[in-house]
Amino acid sequence: MGLQTKKAIKFFEVPYNGAMHTLLDTVPPEKSCALLVDLKAIQENYQALQGFIQKGAICSAVIKADAYGLGQDAVAQALYEAGCRDFFFAYVDEAIQARRLLPQKETTLYVFNGVFPGTEECFIEHNLVPCLISLEQVERWSAFAKAQNQKLPCLLHIDTGMGREGLSHEELETLVQGNLLEALDIRYLMSHMANSNNSGATKNKAQLERFLKAKELIPETKASLATFANSSGITLGESYQFDLVRPGMALYGYKNENYGTLLDLKPCLKAFARILLTRNIPKGESIGYNCTHVCTRDTRIALVAIGHRDGILRAASNSGSILINGKSAPIIGTVSMDVLMADITDQPEEAVHSNMWAEIYGDVTSTREFAENEGTSVYELLVRHGTRYHRLYVP
Repeated sequence: MGLQTKKAIKFFEVPYNGAMHTLLDTVPPEKSCALLVDLKAIQENYQALQGFIQKGAICSAVIKADAYGLGQDAVAQALYEAGCRDFFFAYVDEAIQARRLLPQKETTLYVFNGVFPGTEECFIEHNLVPCLISLEQVERWSAFAKAQNQKLPCLLHIDTGMGREGLSHEELETLVQGNLLEALDIRYLMSHMANSNNSGATKNKAQLERFLKAKELIPETKASLATFANSSGITLGESYQFDLVRPGMALYGYKNENYGTLLDLKPCLKAFARILLTRNIPKGESIGYNCTHVCTRDTRIALVAIGHRDGILRAASNSGSILINGKSAPIIGTVSMDVLMADITDQPEEAVHSNMWAEIYGDVTSTREFAENEGTSVYELLVRHGTRYHRLYVP
């Protein structure tokens, strides 16, 4: 069955024949920066993850925050075509957007942060499932279910050590002793791991033990299925995988050291920006705001059309590098709102010119290094992509 859409959703899909310049030639001339998103890589990552987890378990897809900044509609469609039927979002508006694209009868859309007051009808109208994260939400969703005279679906989130959302063990005991669960169709008991990217962390085992104790409190007639593992948690073994796993970053190919050689996950993103101009700066002259870089030699710079508005942090000033002509060009001076400067002194003058494309980051190593030079993570780097980027989707 094909995707159901109320209106056509246009993606900038272009054939990928290995010639990067051909892809970038399709970018409208008025666009200053571009993201190349490889949907095939995302599909193959999903299928690899589904094949890796224990038999009978379901691999869902976390596509919150606009699919980690890559474009929710395009990524959702690609994952659906790859066989995914369970999707997680942070908030209800994200899930409503996805429901316009994903068939109601074939897919289940979950909302991590549960039911805000006044949104109960939205969950019914769009066939969404809340992850109930507090006793107050459980009480309100239960009351709403009773008013509807039907059992309503939900996930019950237990805090096993994240210290963020979820019911405490004491709250769960109180809940079980009452009658609030009678009105609920609990699809999964869930929790979230705090330190799964560190395979040797004692926190992982402690959280698993707490989760198993929480499962014992809930009668199987009310909740027999469980979901616990995120991207890194999947690699900790079958005991962490339960009935459904929730990969996010792993779908996009930015695996951490836990994966090792377990899976050949593929990065799906390359970021580019146009070169606005090149110019020569004499030795001893400063460049950019606050004079944070003084040239120690006669220097040639490229002014690149990307800055804070496009997710490049000020912390990237005088730190790290980008690629121009496939060669490293160090970022020098203070990153501005709309531009940054790169040192191209060591390249032939005729090799770099205006309107060329600079690669900001691409493979796993360069993306991770770029984030680390900004003092942040790949997670934050990806979700900061703003609206200036022209997104190219490789179908």
